[in-house]
Amino acid sequence: MSAKILLVDDDPYNLVTLEAMLRPEGYTLFLAEDGEQAVQKAREIEPDVVVLDVMMPRMNGFDACRRIRSDPAIGRVPILLLTALDDPDSRLEGLRGGADDFITKPCNRDELRARVRTVVALNRFRVIAEQRERFQRLFAIAPDPILLVDGSGKIVSLNRRATELFGPPPGGAAPLREIADLFVPDDAATVRDLVAESGGREDPVPHTLHTAARADGPGERTFVARATVVPDQGERLHMVVLSDVTDVVAARSALEALNRDLDRQVRERTRQLEEANSLLLSYANFVSHDLRSPLSVVVGCLSVLTDDQRLPPDVSRWIGRAYHGAINLSELITNILQLAHEEHAGISAGQTVEAGPMMARLVDRLSGLQREPVPRFVIGPLPTLQISGFVLERVFYNLVGNAIKYSAHRPDPVIEIGALPSSTPATAVLFVRDNGVGFGPEESDRLFRAFSRLSSAESREGLGLGLSLVARLVQAHRGRIWAEGRPNEGATFFVELPLAGEVG
Repeated sequence: MSAKILLVDDDPYNLVTLEAMLRPEGYTLFLAEDGEQAVQKAREIEPDVVVLDVMMPRMNGFDACRRIRSDPAIGRVPILLLTALDDPDSRLEGLRGGADDFITKPCNRDELRARVRTVVALNRFRVIAEQRERFQRLFAIAPDPILLVDGSGKIVSLNRRATELFGPPPGGAAPLREIADLFVPDDAATVRDLVAESGGREDPVPHTLHTAARADGPGERTFVARATVVPDQGERLHMVVLSDVTDVVAARSALEALNRDLDRQVRERTRQLEEANSLLLSYANFVSHDLRSPLSVVVGCLSVLTDDQRLPPDVSRWIGRAYHGAINLSELITNILQLAHEEHAGISAGQTVEAGPMMARLVDRLSGLQREPVPRFVIGPLPTLQISGFVLERVFYNLVGNAIKYSAHRPDPVIEIGALPSSTPATAVLFVRDNGVGFGPEESDRLFRAFSRLSSAESREGLGLGLSLVARLVQAHRGRIWAEGRPNEGATFFVELPLAGEVG
């Protein structure tokens, strides 16, 4: 690239003359007509040399020289002053202002060309020397190992980190070592490719290299190497930069091993869970069989007694209640066993159930077990839900049963079952509301804890497990449950469940 020369003179004739003298030299020439324009133009083009006239209006050459020298961006640009002043004081003022040399007007063409050529060359050498010094400093202090290699693959220089890693060459600087000797034999071809490819690519291609463990140094290391060509006094050297990725590779290997171990543990735990579920299902079948046998005898005997017209009315009512309770217990055993089969097969989540008919059957069964007064039930429209019918029945068996139990002291117990709009279109909210004993706001967070009973329930039977089990059952089927109440004003339990056709 040709040198950029900025010519500054307020006389257009002088500018044309200077331009004519220097254009044959192949420079790229820029013109300015005063000192202010010269400073601005110098900032824009960063010239290799400024040829600056001294005698100019507004800002003379001495002031323009000082302005250029005070600017960090262009302060080191060489300046040649053109002056008709030949006295020592003028030259001294020019030197103090930062001029590099003087040319006396009217200037000789050959002298001008020679002076400009010399200053351009010296400036280029200065820039090259500064760049080389910067490179050497960066080369020395770089945290990564860096090697300079000649075209045959011999190491010319190592930076401090590379010397720490590979050690100094045996016997001092000579003979030069091959870069391939630093790595394991299997990587020799990769090293040759690394050096060969560096001359023809702007974007260095990374190569993975390995060093063997040294008795007097670090153990086996893994590097990602990149190489590029750098000129050095007319020669082409290859700069190889190594990034130590040993710890990264080790961490990745450890993570892969951990993932494999976790995968093995998951498969083993899954197998154990499947075996446990199978055992639990077998146990449920076993218990169901053992419970049904005596229960069948009880149901059979009670059914005979319910048909006996000779019994007093009060006795007949008690036997009828016992018969309904036994039937309910038999259905409960069937439901539990069916639920265990569904959960084991993983099919309950895909089932749907119409909540309305199921709730009507449930209310009819529970009413048959209730002593006077029998609650008045109000059942509103209910949606079709995506849940196992047995799960839904178990949840509302408990909620409706609690509503009956805790409103029994009322002369006119009323239990309402209905549905409310949900906050999301994929779910529905069902509720059970009673006018029973209720509970205070401070007790609402205890409702669904195991073995936790409210003060209003202390005189009633139970262990406080029902609602905690209901909550777990609802949550296991992608739902949620909560309650609201006031003392002596009843309670409302809400259950949010997926609607039929919605996938969670």
